[in-house]
Amino acid sequence: MTSSTPAFDASVSDRIAMFSQKLGSVGGVAVEVAGETDALAAAILERNPSGNTVVWIAHETAGRIPALLDALKRRGLEARIAASPADVRDQALGLTIARATIAETGSSLLVEPTVEGRSVSMVTETLIVLADPSELVPSLMEAAPILREVSANGASYATFVTGPSRTADIERTLAVGVQGPGVFHVLFSAALR
Repeated sequence: MTSSTPAFDASVSDRIAMFSQKLGSVGGVAVEVAGETDALAAAILERNPSGNTVVWIAHETAGRIPALLDALKRRGLEARIAASPADVRDQALGLTIARATIAETGSSLLVEPTVEGRSVSMVTETLIVLADPSELVPSLMEAAPILREVSANGASYATFVTGPSRTADIERTLAVGVQGPGVFHVLFSAALR
């Protein structure tokens, strides 16, 4: 019997390649960033759409990546913590961290317990998702225990995001970025461990 899901023993690099292909097919970009925090900061700056000097993050994100925020500051990028959805609406650049990523779909699982955190991933124009390669699972089946863990820890908001926002409900014409980020990047980095 053959299966259309990826092999469960696929290497991390094979999973990243599959993830990148799936995400690319819907207009997103995924890359693996070798090196530590400074390399990750450089990769974020490369994806800065307009040279804007501000990146918006959620309070929860800031607590997980203090060394990266210092590296971004050294490169001239100021991290601002969203205090409300109005702060980040239509801002150029948002940054968040995936709880997990799924190779077979090119999806990122975002767990954001506050409306401020959700707003960073939902209303900035360009969203950069940071992902730990060790948390890249082959298929949705392996993501189920992660969702159970998230829900067991109390009320939270979890969503699978696969690429930039897309809709065709306006005169049946495909529009990108109308109901969420129009540009979507996933950066895999071991520096998140």
